[in-house]
Amino acid sequence: MKGKSITLVLLVTLVLLGIILSQMDYRVVGLFLKRASLPVILLSFATYTVTYLLRAIRWRILLGLPLSIPSLFHIVCLHTLANNLFPFRTGELTFPYFLDKFHRVQLPSSLSSLFLARVSDMLALGSLFLAGLVAVGFPGEKTFALAIPVLMILLFFSPKVLARILPLIAPISKLRAKGEEEKAKVEKRGPSFIPHPSSLKSLESFSQELQDQWKGKRMVTANLLSLAIWGVKFLAFFFLALEMTKPLGYPLTYWKVVVGTSASELTTVLPIHSIGGVGTYEAGWTGAFILMGMGKGEAVATAFLFHMTLLLFSVILGLPSYIMIPWRGKRE
Repeated sequence: MKGKSITLVLLVTLVLLGIILSQMDYRVVGLFLKRASLPVILLSFATYTVTYLLRAIRWRILLGLPLSIPSLFHIVCLHTLANNLFPFRTGELTFPYFLDKFHRVQLPSSLSSLFLARVSDMLALGSLFLAGLVAVGFPGEKTFALAIPVLMILLFFSPKVLARILPLIAPISKLRAKGEEEKAKVEKRGPSFIPHPSSLKSLESFSQELQDQWKGKRMVTANLLSLAIWGVKFLAFFFLALEMTKPLGYPLTYWKVVVGTSASELTTVLPIHSIGGVGTYEAGWTGAFILMGMGKGEAVATAFLFHMTLLLFSVILGLPSYIMIPWRGKRE
């Protein structure tokens, strides 16, 4: 990122942080720090850590390579920490970087597995989010209920659909490149924006990797793991949120946490995602929980506490991995 971009992102982050601090109910912060149960917080952290292990297993399945689960676990820890801290989702770039650095995994393979994992994540998250809306009783829950099977069908049948679509990517690109070249000749101008042959070759490799990875049992297993990852992740969120809302007398349920935190998780893919997601993450939680009957000040305070604790979790998992991963990489 250039200097001006960094300054702008930092400025936006500070403004959003200022809004949060001016709107939150500090009584909630005091109650949490005073009454929070350490065993429950540790239970939340342990459950959250399980999702990292499940993600490591899913990466091994998608990549189809005999990589060790511990090594992939460390990569997941670093990748997640980078995604949580870096703005504009630029932390995604660390995944192919570490796979190449420590396991010599080719870029098309790592990018295709990352793409498939994100598609699977969005479909799994969307399914659970809609189920949460139905369980909580949002207006129009019958419509949401009808949409859940649609997302589930997409989740488990998308491999077959993509297997038919993906082989068309490279040929279409070649035809487009040829058309642009002919057009350039007619207009007697230089081929300034005609795709380079190496780019087409990379696109073909990416397309082929997607086809190889998104097949039969491998992708079905990966999709089932995505549902498990998000189900367990929401359970960790529930344990943590329960400690924050218990002193308030707010009637928290697992499905309310699914709805509230899904809204927050979805904000992380926005182009305005700030440093650490400060402000955007809280906005998703606050809006959802206000709609579910929580007071504004309480919603902002619990959102901030929840987000900061999650960032702490990712730092606790990420920093040791930064030390361990070179050692793991050398052993592979």
